[in-house]
Amino acid sequence: MNDHTDNLLLVLDFDGTVYRGDDPARAYARRIAASLEPLAAEHYLALFERYLAEGVAAAGSAADPVAAATLRESVDHWGAAHLLAERVFGASADAVEAAFAGARQDMLDPSCEIEVVKPLLATIADLRGAVRVVLATNSPREGLRPLLDRLGLAEAFDEVVPDAAKPTGMRSLLRRELGALGGARPWRAFSLGDHYRNEIEPAVEIGAATGYIDRFGRADGPATATAPVAEQLLPVIHGWVADPESAVSAA
Repeated sequence: MNDHTDNLLLVLDFDGTVYRGDDPARAYARRIAASLEPLAAEHYLALFERYLAEGVAAAGSAADPVAAATLRESVDHWGAAHLLAERVFGASADAVEAAFAGARQDMLDPSCEIEVVKPLLATIADLRGAVRVVLATNSPREGLRPLLDRLGLAEAFDEVVPDAAKPTGMRSLLRRELGALGGARPWRAFSLGDHYRNEIEPAVEIGAATGYIDRFGRADGPATATAPVAEQLLPVIHGWVADPESAVSAA
């Protein structure tokens, strides 16, 4: 490993990046549905499942123009559950907030299926000690440590930043971390995530390397590399570690 790697920073998102699986977001949608009238709940869950299956392409078969626009705008399945509920079905903000809190608790139950992306974790384990690895998530601090424990991830990162308030918080984190590494040279940072506005755009803005996990086919903007799953981006991370400045300039 090259001697520059002790000055590199890898920032990882949590939901949809380090772990994946639809059970947590389904729990969220079902809790929201419980606050709706039965017929509305059935229609809401059907639209949500269509988004899971088709991503933004689900908008093409939506008869309601508001639903179509909402499906097209939804960045991920958590966002689809939230936006469909409030914009299309009139769910209250309180009901949606309570459903989210409940779903995060549901994730602590072993019956909630969650898949840790093991190839990514193996890559992180190989890089740690030479590359600083930071997990930055908008997930609330409460309940995050027990969830990391459940997934066997409590010691997988050099730092965990909950309540990260991305995207604004992502910009602040990158400035802080790059400054601590001794100057700008933004190519020393790599951001990996599945939410373009939150994780990719702030890094692209400063000239850092990025890996965009675009599961839902949104194609929201440029990145060093884009793929539907994290595994396909691991060679890009290794290439960045080997020659970070060239990896960014070649994007």
